[in-house]
Amino acid sequence: MKFARYQINENIAYGLVEGNEILQITTTPFQDYEITNTRHPVSGVTILSPTIPNKIIAIGLNYKSHLKGSPIGDREAPEMPEAFFKTTSSVIGPNDTIVIPKNATNVQEEAELAVVIGKKCKGATKTNAFEYILGYTCGNDVSARDWQRGDLQWWRAKSSDTFAPIGPYIVTDIDPSDLQLTARINGKVVQESSTSNLIHNIPTILEFISRVITLEPGDIIMTGTPGQPKNLEHGDSVEVEIEGIGTLKNNVVSE
Repeated sequence: MKFARYQINENIAYGLVEGNEILQITTTPFQDYEITNTRHPVSGVTILSPTIPNKIIAIGLNYKSHLKGSPIGDREAPEMPEAFFKTTSSVIGPNDTIVIPKNATNVQEEAELAVVIGKKCKGATKTNAFEYILGYTCGNDVSARDWQRGDLQWWRAKSSDTFAPIGPYIVTDIDPSDLQLTARINGKVVQESSTSNLIHNIPTILEFISRVITLEPGDIIMTGTPGQPKNLEHGDSVEVEIEGIGTLKNNVVSE
């Protein structure tokens, strides 16, 4: 299934995407719901970020292709997932604008598969991890490299306003272990890989995080980015496309 969170007039709702239509549901996909008789053309609504998470946990250095020449220097493959937080205030949706803050001189995109938690999760194991996942969406871990290298913490490098685009949909019925992931800036491919190249796979990540943190419905886990991300400039258009999910597109402006 493919869920969209959308706005029409002043109303915000969730619905099932079927072809070019959205079938409104009675509540959120994180609860028991029914399909209503209300339908909208996809082109007639504004698609929003598919969830408003309580937490975003991102995983760094999770593709071998990202280790050499990484933003914080050459690294060896980490023995355990390298997790960090992004604030929920950084979340934007499809077609929203990424804003490069004043004094940030080296801002880059990072295309990532994002995991959407479906139910309360503490103490998951690699065996049962998928039971806690509702589905998957596209994520862009926008990062200010000068601040990432220079600050003690990554609070502004990773969580400046608009630095967590997610969307367009939550897709539930796909195997996340081998999905093609592509990033484009102004139509030019700048990142391309498969989720089969993750160093730490999704069950491993979920087990590691939920040992110490309770995950809640709607929370997001960004699973890492491949290769060498590229700089974003005023006027750019950046896309993250993941096989079976769709394309997350955002324009870029300088503050």
